[in-house]
Amino acid sequence: MFAGLGTAPPARNAMARDADVIARAVGAVALAALAVIHVVDLPGTLGPTPLVGFGYFGIIATAVVTAAVLVARSHWLAWAAAGMVASSAMGGYVLTRALGGGFLGDHGDVGNWRCPLGIAALSVETLIIVLAAGWGAWQLRARATRPVPRPAARRAPEFSRAS
Repeated sequence: MFAGLGTAPPARNAMARDADVIARAVGAVALAALAVIHVVDLPGTLGPTPLVGFGYFGIIATAVVTAAVLVARSHWLAWAAAGMVASSAMGGYVLTRALGGGFLGDHGDVGNWRCPLGIAALSVETLIIVLAAGWGAWQLRARATRPVPRPAARRAPEFSRAS
């Protein structure tokens, strides 16, 4: 299933490998926490606001699959997916509270910025976004400091003289 992702470029040293493993572990745990928070809040959304409930199902499924990919290997697509699921969940939280008419039919949460589960979710989502952005910056820096291989010098073709 994950064979198409390939592997990340080999780390230059043991410390970089260890940092990558730690970042992936923290990211996977944070994604699992995000899924659990939405599972806990799910029953209250299915009846009155089914569109929000369906969004929760999407967040839960995407967070679990992305966490599994991060555990399996390090790849920029996995980190991009982690950042996207966290950003979209954060965006949904902000829209349900900020839009006066209610977002996706959720009129009950307008102005409710002190929801404990919402604050917990925002904290976890911020951690995931920071990890994904940090991992991307680290990879760009690592690529920028690698020496660029020079192409081999080409020799002029030799022509044989016919006698």
